[in-house]
Amino acid sequence: SRPRAAFPCAAAMPMSRVLIIGGGATGACASLRLRRLLGRDVAIEVWEKARGPGGRMSTNRLETPQGATLRADMGAQYLSLDGGDADCAEIADLLVKGGVCAEVQASLLSDTPERPSGGKWRHLAGAHGGVNEALKFLFEQAGVELHCEKRVASLDRQQDKWRARPFEGSPGVFDAVVVAIPGCGTGGDNLNKIRGGWEAAISAEQNRQLLAVEHDHRWSFALYLPQEAAAQCDAFFGSDAVEKVVDDPTLHLLCYQSRKADVIAGAKAGAGVVVVAHTTLAWAKRNARASGRDERLLKEVSERVAGTLKLDGPIARAMLGSKVITWKQSQVTKPLPTNAATGPCMLLCADPPLLLAGDYFTESNFGGCVRSAFAASDILAKALKGELPAAMRAEASGGGGDGDEKGKGKKRKGDSSKGGSDRSKGGYQSWNDNNWWGSGDGWSSGGWSAGAWGGGSSKGKGKAKGGGGYKGW
Repeated sequence: SRPRAAFPCAAAMPMSRVLIIGGGATGACASLRLRRLLGRDVAIEVWEKARGPGGRMSTNRLETPQGATLRADMGAQYLSLDGGDADCAEIADLLVKGGVCAEVQASLLSDTPERPSGGKWRHLAGAHGGVNEALKFLFEQAGVELHCEKRVASLDRQQDKWRARPFEGSPGVFDAVVVAIPGCGTGGDNLNKIRGGWEAAISAEQNRQLLAVEHDHRWSFALYLPQEAAAQCDAFFGSDAVEKVVDDPTLHLLCYQSRKADVIAGAKAGAGVVVVAHTTLAWAKRNARASGRDERLLKEVSERVAGTLKLDGPIARAMLGSKVITWKQSQVTKPLPTNAATGPCMLLCADPPLLLAGDYFTESNFGGCVRSAFAASDILAKALKGELPAAMRAEASGGGGDGDEKGKGKKRKGDSSKGGSDRSKGGYQSWNDNNWWGSGDGWSSGGWSAGAWGGGSSKGKGKAKGGGGYKGW
């Protein structure tokens, strides 16, 4: 097993129970930071709705008839972090030294508007699996108790604690909560979907800010091709590149996933070719009401990819498999302004602590998630120790009713004019919705189990095969 970080114990204090809602990049980084700050004086639980951690860092897998495993990063192709930021540099070093990620030269990557470049920016890829391996590693290092397929239905104040109720399974009572899922929007798993008295903690100004966040909408298609397609792919991408901007009416970016795996491994596997296509914003907008199960759209995009790569013959006959994910909330195009007192997160309630964190407070890359997660964790640790500054306490509305949902205003967070957020469609839809990996047509199952530092554990079904993500990281 991989070595785990040894964090010092915090000053003696009663054991606190902390819930982190969301097993994506922000949740993983928050877990690690809290463990570092509080040591063994905190029990950390993570509730993740999918079958494995990942959030918007998705890795799809396909087993070939020959027994080989092909991988496709469906969203985040790389983890981009600002090496000039001490916290981001520390996380990058931890992932590289832990052997789960490897550095990729910026010269091999395309110059896309979504990916930061220049300066001290570092770009990491999964060394042995996909990008979501990084999150599994961080959770393992933090020693969390990870519950997969446990989606939060409601969150309510219960005296001086928070009571979280899942759609399935047993509820839990916690001393503090960090909500690390996407903000308000059209996605299928975001702030809109959690009901309960916690909404009373949102002030009118905080509500206005949350509603003002904007995201774009994208689709990603993984196409698994026979090894014979390698010659045409090599000709299109050139001798070294692992991705290429297309920007025609349908395709924005093509990612040569199998070459990326070969570059990291230092040798060609030769088991098959994997290409991931990211659509343009205009194409995604035209098909906003469509489902990832729509065979017509798969045919349209795969044929466009085949034409672009100049593949011979009908691609449908050649494909070993495919996978489609629609990202209803992809890149954050308008984040919340940074709060002078709390930084890139939002303190809704100081006692008991309740915070929001995510890339919608910063920017849509892994470094943005690190900064927001660390800011929220630092505040939470101070609150549990009774050291929260008065300026931060003033930022919290002090709400969090016992389920009476007072103080929400005329329009609840993120609701459309049609009413309840449960009517929203989309989110992390894939061909099998919550099934984050697949073989052939993407229908399969997954889950993840890992060891835990300090005696933690994880609960779920099977072994983790993916999560969610987006390419700009």
